[in-house]
Amino acid sequence: MVLLRPMTDKAFFTRLAGITAGTAVLLILLLMVLPETRVHKPFAVASVLLFVLVSIGLFYAGRSTATSTSKVAFTNLVSASVFGKMVLAVAVLFIYQQSAQPANQWFVGIFLLVYVVYTIFEVWFMTKLAKT
Repeated sequence: MVLLRPMTDKAFFTRLAGITAGTAVLLILLLMVLPETRVHKPFAVASVLLFVLVSIGLFYAGRSTATSTSKVAFTNLVSASVFGKMVLAVAVLFIYQQSAQPANQWFVGIFLLVYVVYTIFEVWFMTKLAKT
């Protein structure tokens, strides 16, 4: 029988760094292959930074609620984070579109790529936290 080890800060941040590096490589390739995406480079960087911060906040909140005496605290956090990230995504896309008046719509694809990568990562570490 394999004992479940709790996810440490070091393990989380190591994996977060790996995911961020992988996402950066994907974005660099996208920017190199599709010249029309290059105008959204600052937005791509900001999107990655946003989801890094969201992941860190969710990790600490998840760790706290996973060890809580309340049996529904973790489930409530997951529900709130799903809804909150959707609202945040729509708000970020809307604000960028209104303020930057982008020349094309590639920023949506860039944002969705980052959103999906970090959502998969969050599902993984939240599942790991739930098992501990």
